[in-house]
Amino acid sequence: MLNRRALLLTALVVAAVGCRNKRDHEETPAQVRRAERAVVLSDAGAAYIRVEPARKATAARMRYFAGRVAFDERHVARLGPAAGGRVSSINVVTGDTVRKGDVLLTIYAPDVASAQAQLAQAKTARTLAEHSAERARTLQRDGAGSEAELQQAEAALAQAVSEERRATAALGAVGGATSPTEYVLRSPIAGKVIERNVAVGAQVSPSSEKALLTVGDLSTVWVVADVFEQDLDAVQLGADATIQLLALRGRTFSGKVTHLSSVVDPLTRAAEARIELANANGELKPGMSARVLIRGASPGQAEVPMSAVLARRDQFFVFVRQKDGSFVEREVQLGEQHGEHATITGGLAAGEEVVTEGAILLDAELREGP
Repeated sequence: MLNRRALLLTALVVAAVGCRNKRDHEETPAQVRRAERAVVLSDAGAAYIRVEPARKATAARMRYFAGRVAFDERHVARLGPAAGGRVSSINVVTGDTVRKGDVLLTIYAPDVASAQAQLAQAKTARTLAEHSAERARTLQRDGAGSEAELQQAEAALAQAVSEERRATAALGAVGGATSPTEYVLRSPIAGKVIERNVAVGAQVSPSSEKALLTVGDLSTVWVVADVFEQDLDAVQLGADATIQLLALRGRTFSGKVTHLSSVVDPLTRAAEARIELANANGELKPGMSARVLIRGASPGQAEVPMSAVLARRDQFFVFVRQKDGSFVEREVQLGEQHGEHATITGGLAAGEEVVTEGAILLDAELREGP
């Protein structure tokens, strides 16, 4: 009987000691769960954690695009006839340098005779109206004419002057006249004849879609890059661009994006980015193929080391230290990687304190549950 009591007392003591040890262990943990999706560390556990503030995103995004050299549309003229007729002479060939106002070709057109006749009639009418208005002023001044007659004569003069101007403009629209039935086509800009699509004796019409002559000033050209939809956020006006040309291997040209089209081509699903380049020596020729590297500002909010980012399926997370010292798991939107850093486009602001070492330990504790 005594032995049984001794054994029972021993068992109770052992149980009490075990409960005390377990309670002591629970009161001094390395990790203590506080709120949902958050972890609080003791001083011992914090030794394995490193925290850094997320820095402001500064890295430039870089993209390569296919492109081509094109005319600067502000300095190119595609010329066609203002009236139907037959080409009687051509003064230029492809490659010729022309000045503004130079005669490029002459066209025989019966419409010129009609325009000249209308102008002659308008001039005659204007001369008669001037005489009538002067006579009405004299009569009104001498008391032999009325104010109404003077006003009528001056109105007729104003109409005659307007008609003469219209007839002059109509004749000018067909290039002016060198003879009663011919007009000339002049160059509206200085430059070179880039293209010629006409020969002497050809019948021409204003309805023709193809230009007879193309004159261009190639002292500046455009490089046009095709930017696909998914890359539009990486290209901004003023962004630096570097151009490589297949025809000029080993050389690069630098410029800035001066225009980004406001529409996307429904067939190519791309918008056009334009870079202007100086071309004083004419080595850049419209139609050349180009490879365009565009550097744009990062659209991200912050940057963090890749070691701070945890991936779970198609989601990304970081641990952020709160003001009370706890660590909260935060879902973020991941942008581009550059070196050992990643751009965060959403879910985290620059300056927030992020766990850059030991995040995987916090994640493991968090996933174990309470």
